[in-house]
Amino acid sequence: MTATPSTPPPRTRNRLTLLLIVAAFVLPIVVAWFYSSGILSLSDRKLVNRGQLVSPPLDFSSQAEMAGIAPLFALKPSEWSVVLLQPEACADACGKILDDLLTLRELLGQGAVRVTVHAITGAEGSPDTHVGRVHPDPAAITWLSERLPDGPTGVLPAIVLVDWRHQLVLRYASTGELSAIQRDLKRLLRASAIK
Repeated sequence: MTATPSTPPPRTRNRLTLLLIVAAFVLPIVVAWFYSSGILSLSDRKLVNRGQLVSPPLDFSSQAEMAGIAPLFALKPSEWSVVLLQPEACADACGKILDDLLTLRELLGQGAVRVTVHAITGAEGSPDTHVGRVHPDPAAITWLSERLPDGPTGVLPAIVLVDWRHQLVLRYASTGELSAIQRDLKRLLRASAIK
């Protein structure tokens, strides 16, 4: 007796084909429902701010007369500024943070030209390497500290992101992870690109 290959009867084969077709159309809908309901939240990590969102954004466009805030008014559309808010004079620790922020700026690649780095301090004095970036203005520090929400280390010192419309939108601890600022900046630069 010769062995014949086992093939399912035509009726069973038709059922399997129908089930595969239904699964091909239903499965993506079920997976999309899981994502939209939040059960599968794998992509949330890409969309969440790593800094503290200042809501509503702190608008200081009416404060142009403050010397510390004045450099931020030079931002062009789609540009951002990373600002270190330091309640006292900018000493060695402040200079190191500014160096790290400048390194972070360079790591942004093509987006680096749309990011500036500044420090607003509460007293005179800055490292020689950051003369044009450090802006002593006790009035601006007082004004900002009264309006900023408390962060993990108190109100100040802090690192903040400011957009070209003069709105402070995100704040970070000055001792925080710079990679968090870099991720947020990359996302904001991509979202605010003018094409």
